[in-house]
Amino acid sequence: MDIPDRGQVIFDGQDICGYSEDRRAEERLNKMGFVFQQMHMLPELDIIDNIIFPALQSRKTKKGNRKSEAQLKSEASALMQKVGIAGLENRKITEVSGGQLQRACICRAIMNQPELLLADEPTGALNRASSEGIMEELVKLNREGMSILIVTHDSKVAGRCSRVCYMTDGTISGEIVLGKYEESRKQEREGILNSWLERNGW
Repeated sequence: MDIPDRGQVIFDGQDICGYSEDRRAEERLNKMGFVFQQMHMLPELDIIDNIIFPALQSRKTKKGNRKSEAQLKSEASALMQKVGIAGLENRKITEVSGGQLQRACICRAIMNQPELLLADEPTGALNRASSEGIMEELVKLNREGMSILIVTHDSKVAGRCSRVCYMTDGTISGEIVLGKYEESRKQEREGILNSWLERNGW
């Protein structure tokens, strides 16, 4: 979305900094998904129409064929079932909870089967139970092959990640590899991470 002043951004083996605005938009639409801290949804649309909205702009399958709106809604319903919000398709965004709405945002972000999911404080506005549910879904997506980059101030969220980079004033000042997430090692991972964060000035 921004043009860097210097350096490179290598995505899928290519430096995308030199792409035209149209090419960058195409890459974002078809290869990247975004879960924002603030849940940007169109209030005049119901949940399922919000979810399929980006996909309507693309509608392309891996083979280049265009998908019908009915196909997209079917896929969206399957995603909603997967993340635990089935049955909310026709609700307005004001008629669901914050946790349900954030799950809908995740569905919208992965409708085009992106290679990379970028999540900015995806649990920041949620209670602990909703936060745990969101992270469970993100862990599942990662295990299914999707690369996920999360920005968070929550050490419990970071504890679910396989690799954690600690940033200070815009610079990476430390990095720790926790490896594949296992629920049975949750407390152990959080303890290791918290000790490491404290040593880095957290």
